[in-house]
Amino acid sequence: MTELLFTTNDVAKMLQVDKSTVKRWTDEGKLKCFRTPGGHRKFRAEDLYQFMADYSYGISPPDFYPQFASDESVIRRMIAEKEFNVLESVCFSAAIKGKRDEVVKLFSETYKNGLGLPQIFDEILRPTVKKIAELNISGKVLASEKQLAYNALSNGIVLFSDMIHKPASNGRKVICAMVENDLDDIELKALVVLLESRGYEVLNLGTSAGAESVSQLVMSKQPHFVFLVASRVANGDLLAEEHRKIQLELRAFGGKLIVGGAGYTKELLANTLNGLYDKSCVSFKEFAMIQLEKSNPGNQSLKNDQSSMSNKQ
Repeated sequence: MTELLFTTNDVAKMLQVDKSTVKRWTDEGKLKCFRTPGGHRKFRAEDLYQFMADYSYGISPPDFYPQFASDESVIRRMIAEKEFNVLESVCFSAAIKGKRDEVVKLFSETYKNGLGLPQIFDEILRPTVKKIAELNISGKVLASEKQLAYNALSNGIVLFSDMIHKPASNGRKVICAMVENDLDDIELKALVVLLESRGYEVLNLGTSAGAESVSQLVMSKQPHFVFLVASRVANGDLLAEEHRKIQLELRAFGGKLIVGGAGYTKELLANTLNGLYDKSCVSFKEFAMIQLEKSNPGNQSLKNDQSSMSNKQ
């Protein structure tokens, strides 16, 4: 990849200071640069990142984020030092402008440079979705801008999925669906990508599937797990009835019901849904660990199932 370089003017705009300040920092040795044969200062992305880390500077305006984070050496440093707030800002900048390709590039570059899918989704995707939602509620992001951003993220995840290695099947079948009337499928799509990367056969019912559709598929496919995701829950009592129906079908052959997403609040899980699910996951990291859960649909040998899974990891 071509090395990413910035001019004095670029750095001044990013850090919101005057060009003379940038020049003074270089003269004082705080900010590394090199000079072209014509005497112009040039700044490497890695040196700029180091200056930001040392002196607690952020980057602005957001238009510079995607360019700044396209340098592999910078990305590796950010990952190693867990500077996820910068990567989240890159994601937000790309999404709010509807730049699907920039979202894909960010995900693929971080993945290629060692960041696992659970971390990409927990540390970059989820905070971005939350930030957009909060700004929309406060009136700082219009409904149309929110939809544009969500579409960029949703479509970006689908395209990113094509770049992920899909291992041989681990012998486990799962059903994924959103809670009825919940149309925000960003986390659901991310979950499907995560599960497929672990060797699951994923049957994705998408949004607004409803308990009846899930139950029918459970009876015909006998999955190891059903994953329900909710960004919001309008009627907890109705959801409890849906859970009861799905869980009844699953228990007939040893399947389990797993839930996750912001809609499944602690209060909802502890009260209304108490005993009507097998496990709740608050992060993609926890979803990734479901592969180790005991589940034995179709009276298959758990020992053989776990052995097969271990051989394929």
